[in-house]
Amino acid sequence: MGKSHNTRIVVNGGVIDGWTGYHVESSMITPADAWELRRPFDAQAWNLLRRDSDVQIEIDETPIVRGFVGKRVHQAKAGTMTITGRDRAGRLVDEPAPSVNYTGMTIQQAFQRLASPWFGSVVLSDARNRRLRVGKGKRVASGNEPVVTINVRVPRRGQVHPGERRSQVMHEIAARAKVLWWSSADGREIIVGKPNHQQAAQFLFVHAEPGSRTPGTVKDMTVTEDDEDRYSVILCAGTGGATPDDYGKNVTDRRGVVYDNPFNKIDGTGRDFIHPKRLFLPERQFDSFGDAQRVAENEQIRRDYKRHLISVEAELHGQFLTESGPATLFAPNTVARVINEEHRPPIDDTYLIVSCAYSSNREQGETTTMHMVPTGTEIIL
Repeated sequence: MGKSHNTRIVVNGGVIDGWTGYHVESSMITPADAWELRRPFDAQAWNLLRRDSDVQIEIDETPIVRGFVGKRVHQAKAGTMTITGRDRAGRLVDEPAPSVNYTGMTIQQAFQRLASPWFGSVVLSDARNRRLRVGKGKRVASGNEPVVTINVRVPRRGQVHPGERRSQVMHEIAARAKVLWWSSADGREIIVGKPNHQQAAQFLFVHAEPGSRTPGTVKDMTVTEDDEDRYSVILCAGTGGATPDDYGKNVTDRRGVVYDNPFNKIDGTGRDFIHPKRLFLPERQFDSFGDAQRVAENEQIRRDYKRHLISVEAELHGQFLTESGPATLFAPNTVARVINEEHRPPIDDTYLIVSCAYSSNREQGETTTMHMVPTGTEIIL
C-alpha cells in the first residue's frame, strides 16, 4: 500500500475525517488562507460543522490552518457535503480597522491593536510556527531567525481612513517597514517579520531531463520570469514642507531613483531589460531625500518579486526523509534545493517556499503545489 496522509478537522472537541477531496491553502504572502473539503454526507459531521464554527484543519495530526466555516453545502443526490472557509485572518480582511492614529506606536503595538481579538499575540519570529508546521518528520537546522527590531516606529501615514480594513492598515505598515505578516498554523499568533533565508534546505525538488540517471521528485515544475510589471528605472519625486525661496532647492526638491541594472545610471538596461522602461511616481511631500529613495526602493522590491518564480507540483504533502519515520510536511518559510536539468541554463539552487496548496481528489491523489523564490529575495507586498 502506498504512502498517504490523514487529513481531518477538529471542531468543538470532535474529530471529523473521511474527506475524499480537499484544497487547503497556506501562505505567508496572502492575508487569508482559503480551504474547501468534501466527504460523504454524515449527519453528525454536518451538525458539528455549523457555519462560523471555529475549526482546526490537520494533516497527520499537524495543524495546517485554523479558521471559520464560511459556507456548507449538502448535495442530496450525490450524497456529499462540502464546507469552505478561511483562516482567522479572514476576519482581519473583512472587518474595518479601529479608528485610531497609529503614528508613534511601535510596529508590534500597532499590530496587536489591529489583530485583537482574533489573535492572542503578535510575535517577531516564525521559529515556533515553522517547527509546528513541518510535523513530526526529520528536520534540518533552521539557523538564526531574521532580526526585527521591536521598537521600530510605525512609518508615516498612521491615520486610518474611513472604510479601511484591518488587513489594509497592517499591509501598509508592514510594507513601509519592509516586513511581512502572516498567521500561525494553530491560529494563536500573528507573525511579523522576514523570511528565514539562512536555514538549510529541508526538501529536494528535482525535475530530471529525459534519459537522466537522477530520479525526479516532482510531478511538474514551472519556471516563470516576468517583467510585465517591472521597470528598468523607477523615479519617485516630490517636495519637502518648505519653499525654494526660503530654503533652497535641496530642501524642497526631493527624489529617489532606482535602476534594474545598477551599473547603468542612464536607463537601467543591460540586466533584465534590453530596452528602457520607466516609471514615474509623483508624491506630494517627503520628509527627506532618504524618504524618497526608500519609497523608490520599496516599489522596485515589490515589483521584483515576480522576476523569477518556480512552482512545483509534488506527490503527497511532504517528503519521507527517513525510511520508517513520518513525513516532513511541506510548509511556507522553509527552504528547498531545486534542480531542473532540462532548463537552460540548468537550475541547481536553493529556493524559499512562500505558499503551499494541499489538494486531494480521486484522479490525482494527494498532491501539493508550492510557489518559491530564490533564497535572498527580498519580499514586500
